[in-house]
Amino acid sequence: MREKQISKESSVYHYRLLQRIRYKQAFIIAFWCLPGIAYVWDLIRWHPLPMLLSVVLIPLLHTLIIYLYFTFKEKRPLHQWGIQYRFPWIGFVPLGYFALYRMLNLNLHLLWVTAVICGCFFPWVSFDMILHAMFIHLWILLPRFILIFLMRHCMEDGYLKINEQDTSCYAQ
Repeated sequence: MREKQISKESSVYHYRLLQRIRYKQAFIIAFWCLPGIAYVWDLIRWHPLPMLLSVVLIPLLHTLIIYLYFTFKEKRPLHQWGIQYRFPWIGFVPLGYFALYRMLNLNLHLLWVTAVICGCFFPWVSFDMILHAMFIHLWILLPRFILIFLMRHCMEDGYLKINEQDTSCYAQ
């Protein structure tokens, strides 16, 4: 049997699992029911447009903020990022390993910048629309903050890896 040789220019990464959080089915169902219930309430009140606009505009705003954050602050392109529609990482998320402390900083930026942008539209947009936008904004970010909080003891040297059934934290 031939032995495989590793070239001198190649990088070898060894990651050690620190923590894995699996997504519970009941939590996923409850998570998706919240905007469904809010939308049914809007349909009863004959105001379905604010929720529909919020579901489209808030993830687009998050994507724009992440793009601007990496372009101006990090000064690097987003090669390892992509759009996901899976719980709890809905929107623009890293596809590979990403430092946990950087994910916390990025989500804190998303939380405050999006809230300020929504508040800036107050004179021109109805209060109902702003409430719906803030609801969708918090609905997207709250599960992320919960996962980051649960992994807080790995903050210094942890790397986040987002999978279909779980979120894992690794150390290099």
